[in-house]
Formats: sequence, C-alpha cells, structure tokens
Amino acid sequence: MTEPFDKLKKSLHEVMALTEEKIDKRLKAAREFSQQVQQDELQVQEDLEILKAERASIEDAKVEVQRQLEEIALVRAELEAKKNGGLFACCMSKPKTQASDITVHVEGEPEMQTH
Repeated sequence: MTEPFDKLKKSLHEVMALTEEKIDKRLKAAREFSQQVQQDELQVQEDLEILKAERASIEDAKVEVQRQLEEIALVRAELEAKKNGGLFACCMSKPKTQASDITVHVEGEPEMQTH
C-alpha cells in the first residue's frame, strides 16, 4: 500500500522540481530583462543630458548670430548713410552724375557716347 504513495510522492517531487526549474528560468529571464531596462534608462538619461547641452549650445549660438546680424545691419546702415550723404540726402542733394549719363560732342568728330 505504501508503494502507490511512494510513486505519488516521487511524482510530486519531480513535478515540483520541474516547476521550480521553470520558475527559476523565468525569474532569471525577468531579472536580465529588468537589468537591461535599467541600463537602457540610464543610457536614455545620458542621451537626454547630451541633447540638453547641445540645445543650450545651439541657443547660445543663435543668440550670438542674432547679435552679429544686428551689428551688421547697424554697420550697413551707417555705411549707407555715409555713402548717400545722410538720412535725408535723397531729398536735399542733386542726383549724382554717372559716367554712362555723359554725352561728349566734339566739333568735327562723330558723336561719341559713353555707356
């Protein structure tokens, strides 16, 4: 009579051992997955920090470029004002004569125009 119980006991031990082995395998896989996720999270955090630094650098560069463009516009306006004789030079001074507007007539020679 003890023989069926012994078989049952042995069978239960085998089933428990197999179940324990399967649980250990799944637990190991879950731990490995968890470690990988943690590593990925750390990598993402590092990448975010790098991107934030790059974004700040780009913003600084944009501000510098804008400052330089404003400076260039100011210098250009000053040069144009000097070149044209000031802000109201177009209203106050005679138009400048250009070489292409001059026609030279010499007696005895054919008419010559400079273009």
